[in-house]
Amino acid sequence: MAMNPMQKKARTSFLLGIFLTLIICGLVIVFLIFQLMQAKKEQESVVYKPVYVLSQDLQSGDYIGTSYKKVDIDSAGVPTNAITDLSYLTDKTIAKVNLGRGTILTTDLIYEDGIEETSDIRVQEYNMVILPSQLEPGSYVDIRLRLPSGEDFIVISKKYIQDTDANTIWIKVSEDEILSMSNAIVEAYRMNGSLLYATTYSDAGIQNAASPTYVASSDVVQLMNSDPNITNVAKAALAERYANLQAQRQTIVNALNGFNEDGLTNVQQKVEIEIEEQQTARQQYIDGMTVPAQ
Repeated sequence: MAMNPMQKKARTSFLLGIFLTLIICGLVIVFLIFQLMQAKKEQESVVYKPVYVLSQDLQSGDYIGTSYKKVDIDSAGVPTNAITDLSYLTDKTIAKVNLGRGTILTTDLIYEDGIEETSDIRVQEYNMVILPSQLEPGSYVDIRLRLPSGEDFIVISKKYIQDTDANTIWIKVSEDEILSMSNAIVEAYRMNGSLLYATTYSDAGIQNAASPTYVASSDVVQLMNSDPNITNVAKAALAERYANLQAQRQTIVNALNGFNEDGLTNVQQKVEIEIEEQQTARQQYIDGMTVPAQ
């Protein structure tokens, strides 16, 4: 049967459309294959490097602890001083500045706690120090003694707050620091109007420890020199401080001389209060550990 011209033209157009569609589909497929091959080639050419990134936010002065994880990322995006060796991260590693979660740890963002854990280090609690209203565990403080006349001395410096409540702090101190604090506490008790208080470091990660300026009494210094629990390095530092800061010590002595009659009474009363507060806190702690009967 003969096909009329209109039918022939329609059939030709239909076949041409199919042919063009096949060509376009083929070109698209070829393009996609080319793209996939390029992506695979680029992926294979990427060099991944293991780094350590933070798994949580940290504040300046916080210990890194275990707040990190190991990830592999494109080496092109890795800083040249990125930490790739786990030996750089110890239990003494501290953040220099505030760091956000996901930050790649680098050598200029951390430092090592320089406090040597000598055999005389102890965790000591103090409940007679006036504390900043916003003090939190993990902060660093200096403990200072202010005299009634206004003179102000640093007793111990840059102490990490292990824990704290409304009235008490727990800090690590060495034997010589324990004796210095004990001397400062007694002298603060003897002088009405004196203040033993803590001040917080604003950016502990990059601020160096202040140099203590408080000088203990000659009796306490002699005790320090004969105490076998105090390291020779500490004894040398104490001797130098005592030799160089005699004017400061004389200022404290002069202030104490004005409270000779009332001083011992003040000490006795304050120590009794201190003991009572410690006993109350201890009982509350024990009560909190008690498991109610089921």
